[in-house]
Amino acid sequence: MAQKKVILEEMQALDSLKNLAESYEEIAATKMQRIRDTVLATRDFLSELSDVFVDLKSSYPKEVKDFLERRKIGDKTIAPFLQKNGKVLMVYLSSNGRLYGPVTKKTFDLFIHDLKEKNKDKIDVLVIGNAGKEMFENSSYTRPFTYVNVPDDEVTIDDLRKLMKIYLKYEGVNIYYGKFGNVVRQNAISTSITGDDIFETEVPSTILREDRFIFEPLFEKVFNFFETQIMSNLFKQTFHENQLARQASRVNAMEEALIHIEEETKKLVKQKIRAKHILQNKKQLETISGFLLWEIS
Repeated sequence: MAQKKVILEEMQALDSLKNLAESYEEIAATKMQRIRDTVLATRDFLSELSDVFVDLKSSYPKEVKDFLERRKIGDKTIAPFLQKNGKVLMVYLSSNGRLYGPVTKKTFDLFIHDLKEKNKDKIDVLVIGNAGKEMFENSSYTRPFTYVNVPDDEVTIDDLRKLMKIYLKYEGVNIYYGKFGNVVRQNAISTSITGDDIFETEVPSTILREDRFIFEPLFEKVFNFFETQIMSNLFKQTFHENQLARQASRVNAMEEALIHIEEETKKLVKQKIRAKHILQNKKQLETISGFLLWEIS
């Protein structure tokens, strides 16, 4: 009876897990469908726009050199935002919630791998999301980092303003996040939002940009527009891409969980039947033993 009670308790626990997994899967699928079309429609447009950003950035050193020459002769009008700290900011975009499947771990592994390849003196680290903070703190890679909490569902204007204030200090900003491929495939990638490479290029390639540009009205104003408006939109796209990839990964994770739950349930059903037969056999043996004893007496 004790074994049968344990089996029944385990079956009830599996049934509760099944209901939970089905609920998570349904919610994730609904969210995925809601944001999928918007993310995919915006992806190509921002990739083309970032190509223009790369062109603009390629002329930046030439213009700065001219500005520095002007400064030598007493011109102090160079815009403050052109003065960077000379470092690259590496940003791990994670989440606050859990149960998002393997894409979160894949992205974190890529992030740590690239961190180990970089010169520590030339980079700073920013982690977005409580799950990423815990993963980074529990990893073998130890170094100071900045943590920012952003809601999983939507990045607000205040969140963007806070992050852009950080981003604008750096020569380059690379975001690590999950990119949606399809329902069963989500990739961990790194992308530049500061015009170093074309946005969301999964295999970055060096593109020689030798053209010179004439900026109207002024280089500072044009570059300021790209560094604030365009860069913030590129980051917002990475946020939505990551959100979409997480939801798709959760659907897959919950589907796998349901398969495992079904397999474990079948095993418990067999154990329950076996326990029932053992109990029946025991009762029959007790009945027969009692009958034999009665005959002997």
